[in-house]
Amino acid sequence: MGHMDSAVADDRYVAEYESARFQALRRRSNAFIAGASIVFYGWWFVGIALAAFAPGVFRTELGGPFNVGLLFLLLSFVLVVAVTVAYLRFASSRLDPASEQIRVELEGGTR
Repeated sequence: MGHMDSAVADDRYVAEYESARFQALRRRSNAFIAGASIVFYGWWFVGIALAAFAPGVFRTELGGPFNVGLLFLLLSFVLVVAVTVAYLRFASSRLDPASEQIRVELEGGTR
């Protein structure tokens, strides 16, 4: 009998995976990830291209020992933090409520 219950549970999860609302949730998540990846990898591509084809750009002094290369590095860290904060806000407002609703319907109860 335990095996039958497992098969029924598996069917529920497979059915939910194939449902339109779960696919919409995945599309939302993947759209954000794709956009963030394009921004992040685009930023790094620009940096690599500048370093390879116009290395003098990074050597341009901005004041004292500070140059464009260091500014690019600092802005890279800022970009990582910005993408992380944006994803956390996006997930908490757009992904978490939908995923919690799916979880409650599948497993029942609240956390």
